[in-house]
Amino acid sequence: MNERGRVVKFRHVVLVLSVTLLLTATASAQGQTPGGTSTGQPAGGQIGGAPSSRGGGVNLGAPQVPGAARVSTGPSALSLDQAIQLAIQNNLATLLARERRREAEGVRQELLAGLLPNISAAAYQANITQNLAALGFQPSTFPGIRSTFIGPFNNFDARARLVQTIFSLSAIKNYQAGRAGVHIAELEEQLAREQVASGTALVYLEALRADRSVAAAQANVELAQALLKLAEDQHNAGVATGVDVTRAEVRLAAEQVRLAQSQTASEQARLNLQRVVGLPLGASLTLTDQLRFMEEPLPSTETAVAEAAQERREVRVAEEQVRANELEREAVRAELLPSLEFVGDYGVSGITPTNTDLPTRRVAIQLNVPVFNGGLTNGRIAVAASRERQAELELGSVRGQVEEDVRLALSNIRTTAAEVRAANESVQLAERELAMARDRFRAGVADNLEVINAQTALANARDAQVAAITQYNAARLNLAAALGRAETFRW
Repeated sequence: MNERGRVVKFRHVVLVLSVTLLLTATASAQGQTPGGTSTGQPAGGQIGGAPSSRGGGVNLGAPQVPGAARVSTGPSALSLDQAIQLAIQNNLATLLARERRREAEGVRQELLAGLLPNISAAAYQANITQNLAALGFQPSTFPGIRSTFIGPFNNFDARARLVQTIFSLSAIKNYQAGRAGVHIAELEEQLAREQVASGTALVYLEALRADRSVAAAQANVELAQALLKLAEDQHNAGVATGVDVTRAEVRLAAEQVRLAQSQTASEQARLNLQRVVGLPLGASLTLTDQLRFMEEPLPSTETAVAEAAQERREVRVAEEQVRANELEREAVRAELLPSLEFVGDYGVSGITPTNTDLPTRRVAIQLNVPVFNGGLTNGRIAVAASRERQAELELGSVRGQVEEDVRLALSNIRTTAAEVRAANESVQLAERELAMARDRFRAGVADNLEVINAQTALANARDAQVAAITQYNAARLNLAAALGRAETFRW
């Protein structure tokens, strides 16, 4: 083999080994083996957590938002506001919450029926035979009765019946509990909208991050191509060696692999977004919002906590649940009290509808007094009282969680803002370092090892910048969700 052939083979071996090592290092940094098996912790956690050192390993801690239950046509250019509205219309969580509200309205209607008039009607035409002996009328006991069997004879009756509750404290309390249940279902529907909006915004943010990572990877590829051209020119001029060219080729190959990975991640993020908001999968989709860094003034901790206590749907749901359980307990206790009903009927009775039929009626006031039912009501009172205490305990826990959410969100947004500023400065310094290394290589005073190292540092700095900006916007969304304003959040 001639010298040129050995050099080409050497370059090929170095290229393959270097790309393999780079992919292994990248996978290890992201918590994976080269084969793709995860070795790190499961995805999840607090929104806006600390960013990883690589752009592909950003974990937004997105809540588990189900996919859309129906698909609708939408715009090819999608903003965050449009994405949230589509998700609220199509997502399974909001649609189920809407149906649960309708179910609660049906339960309220059922409970209202106990306070409204109950009107029924019935009619019959009968042919009857009767054994008087079965009723205690024996011929030996009652003179004049020669036979205990009478009939057959006809009997007709047709009448309307009215039952109206005049007073039942238990029925009143049950209806009030039903109305509270409707209010709870309405608040839970609002909570579902908030959760879907928060989850959709995070999915949209992930799609923006993926697009930004593709742009950064493309810039890294273009830079690697330019540096490879520089190495080849220097080699042709006799200033650089073949190893310098091989290093540049390895770096270009690695950046091309990362570009392909970024493009795949971008496609996956778009599919996930389409699945959540209810757009046709695989359709062309352009995101109109941009991933950017914009600091905003933060409210004081006390103001934010007070606002969250008023606005968070979780708190309001827990408060209404306490009220509903209290009404249910009062309704069960009221079963021990008397209730008053009006009972009346009116109709005609006779042999047939046209033979000896006469109008008849009955009007009564009925007092129902519970005396003893084996302790059933007392047991139900104990159950209702326990549920009320459980709801009070849950309310206290929710209030504490809301305050913690706000305090963590404020702390996290300050941290991520500082990380973005540091990442921006790192990119500027890496660009300056690369320019200096390139000048030294062009002047022939150094090989391109310094250039490759500076190029690697710049690529990592760009990835860290994308991750930091993504985490900062996730922290902003986390604060909006902690304050109960996720549905109205905008970048």
